[in-house]
This record gives sequence, C-alpha cells and structure tokens, in this order.
Amino acid sequence: MFTVWMIVINTTFWLVVCFGLAYGVRLIPRSFYEKNTWVFHERSYEKRFYKKIQLSLWKDKLPEWGNVFNFEKKNLHTELNKEYLNKFILETYYAEVGHIGMGIVGFACIVVNPEGFTRFALICSSVNLVVQIPFCLIQRYNRPRLIRLRDKFTDRGA
Repeated sequence: MFTVWMIVINTTFWLVVCFGLAYGVRLIPRSFYEKNTWVFHERSYEKRFYKKIQLSLWKDKLPEWGNVFNFEKKNLHTELNKEYLNKFILETYYAEVGHIGMGIVGFACIVVNPEGFTRFALICSSVNLVVQIPFCLIQRYNRPRLIRLRDKFTDRGA
C-alpha cells in the first residue's frame, strides 16, 4: 500500500508542477517578456551550438502541447500573419520560462517524499531537469527566426 500511496503522491506532484507552471507563466504580464528581451535574446554562440547538436533535425520530434492552451504551431504555414507570429513568439516565451521553472521547481519533489527516499527524489528531479533542457533550447532556436519573419512582415507593412 505504501508504494501505491507514493505513486499517487509523486504523480500528483509532477502533474501539478508541470501543468501549474504551464498555466502560471501565462499569468505573467506580457510586458515582463517584452521588457526582459536580454534574457531571451539569442547569444552569439547559440547558433553554432544548435548546429553542432543538429537541433533542427530533431526539434519537431519532441511532443508539443501548445494546443492545450489553444495554440497550434502547425498553423504557421496557413495563418502566416503578424498577429499569429506575435502569438507564436509569446508562446516561445511561455514555454521557455515554463520549462525552466519545471526543471527548478521539480526539486521540490524531495519535500513530498519520505526522508529515506531523498536520493530517489533527487535522481527523479535531476532527470526532470535534464529532460526540460531540450524544450528550452527549441524555444531559443525558434524565437529569433520567428522574430525575423515577423519583422519582415512589419517592414513590408503587412
């Protein structure tokens, strides 16, 4: 019975953390993301790093849950306009902050587990942190490209 109880507690914890943060980042005013562009700005070394890890080859193979929050990235080709691009860019901010938050807040898993399971909780939290990294990289890879595409629309007056 203890094992079942621990599975329920841990599953509930991870669902609350993941969905709670995915929802919570949307409560942060848009101005936060727009004013802190230096945090989200692509660094000079990032393009080389993305090329080295061949991010463009595998980024679309990871699960994507934007549709849970009424956003479909697959509509880029059919809804290509400035408004859609702005929404897509905002979604990359949400996703990056959410995944970073999931990686960090996930360490609270240690608190919901009994003292004898600290090592197990630490391992789970560390694996979670590593799992969140590719999702953050994808946002950082996509955002500058989307911004350039949006700016082309703005330059053309579209």
